[in-house]
Amino acid sequence: MTHDELKQLSAYSRYDGFYLAILWVASFACLLYSSSLPILGQFYTILLFSTPFFVAYRFKKFREEGRNGVISFKRGLFYCLRVHFNAALIFSLLQWLYMNYVDNGRLLSILTTVYSTPQAKQMFTTMNVSYNDIIRLLSMMTEPAVLAANSFISAVVFGVILSLIIAALMMKQVPSSNSKQY
Repeated sequence: MTHDELKQLSAYSRYDGFYLAILWVASFACLLYSSSLPILGQFYTILLFSTPFFVAYRFKKFREEGRNGVISFKRGLFYCLRVHFNAALIFSLLQWLYMNYVDNGRLLSILTTVYSTPQAKQMFTTMNVSYNDIIRLLSMMTEPAVLAANSFISAVVFGVILSLIIAALMMKQVPSSNSKQY
């Protein structure tokens, strides 16, 4: 990979990582307001599960526009990993800012409400875990730095798994007939 190809890949993955972070922020916002408007819970799920399809779509655009319809598995994997890493970094930073300066316990109250249902309490009893331990654990997990770090690590780990699949499915060794020729 030449220096110019690396710069091109970095530019595409930076922008696409930013767009993916926006998708994740929208998903997180839907989660936060799903207690007020339950349909947002469905949008949260749809947006979250659209991640691999969004990355595959952006991968195809990069392959067709930036690579003239040809991309190897290795280069495709590197692109996908960069997209997920950039998105995870941006999303975690925005999530930390939100939790630190805006949230004021909203996420904790949503989670506490969910775990206060009779079904959840029955599940905790079955698992031999006290409700107070769960609430204490939730309060620790929703601290800004902890939540942002967990989100970053989870996004990177799932990003690696998704990147392997997306790169394998979307690579193309032979130029397509509709790709731009320069």
